[in-house]
Amino acid sequence: MKRRSAVVAFLLLALVLAVCAAPADPASAEKEISRKAAKRMAKFHKAVQEKKADEAIDLIRQVIVMEPEYAIAHHNLGVMLLQKDRVDEAIASFEKALQLQPGYEHARNALRQSLFEAGKSALDEKKFAPSNEYLLKLLAMPSPGKENESMLAYARFYVGNNFFNLKQFPQARENFASCRSMTGMEAEHAELSENSTYFLGLIDYESKDYLSAGSNFKEYIRQVDAAEKKPELYPIANYFVGDCLFRRLEADMKQGKTQGMDAAVAEIIPYLERAIAHGFPGEDAHVLLGNSYVYTRNYDKAIETYEAMITAFPQSPQLENYRLFLNELRKNRSQGKKK
Repeated sequence: MKRRSAVVAFLLLALVLAVCAAPADPASAEKEISRKAAKRMAKFHKAVQEKKADEAIDLIRQVIVMEPEYAIAHHNLGVMLLQKDRVDEAIASFEKALQLQPGYEHARNALRQSLFEAGKSALDEKKFAPSNEYLLKLLAMPSPGKENESMLAYARFYVGNNFFNLKQFPQARENFASCRSMTGMEAEHAELSENSTYFLGLIDYESKDYLSAGSNFKEYIRQVDAAEKKPELYPIANYFVGDCLFRRLEADMKQGKTQGMDAAVAEIIPYLERAIAHGFPGEDAHVLLGNSYVYTRNYDKAIETYEAMITAFPQSPQLENYRLFLNELRKNRSQGKKK
């Protein structure tokens, strides 16, 4: 598990608090245990202090056998299992502690953190469905205090990402939209808000809803445009806006709607130019930009764009087709000048 040391440190702090002090809520006060179990607990503490994890696990299990309804023992077992990277067993222990003592805040926080870390680790390994099993369980828990809002925001985004990779787009859309709509997202978690907006654009694009897709990509650009260093997705979002607008233009032209074509092309061009200027990773932005100039019979700019594309992407499998098309454009330009 990644970031394990920080997580275990957090949970061990909770462990110390849990075993050294009774919970604040009188209704969930620490139950008294037998003298024999208490002696095992003392040995358990000593093993933890000496960093003998295996011995500590064995001792706390003995306590649980003696006192199966002792919630603190189940919580402490979970902490030690997590230290050994036995995540599912740890989660089960925290759940058992909460089942026995619903008001046990340390166990609830430990469960919440463990589910989040397990979900994130599974996502890092591209195990999207298992990741969601953890994260959806986390999101189903009672809403925590403000200190956990960041965790929930990231969990919601990760769930959307998992559903997107599983091609379950309605569920992905729901979670990205939910993430973006969380209070204070754009101010406190700008990157999550921006990336949720970008993914909503991708989902609309996959659904061939080019009007909504273009709107979401424009919103993403608005959110990041002021940044001095543009994010990696910036040129791609600009390309997608240009592509969505171009597809809508082509659809209108197929229906014979040519009025306003020059204005439509004028809207498309700046997005494609920005995509190219900021390093769009492919030739498609050049192709669409060149085609846009062809539509308005600006052959000089079209030729310039295609020549730049050939220079930038000399290994393109379509290179010969572009050269042939360039020859045609040069002929059209020459004929236009003669007229």
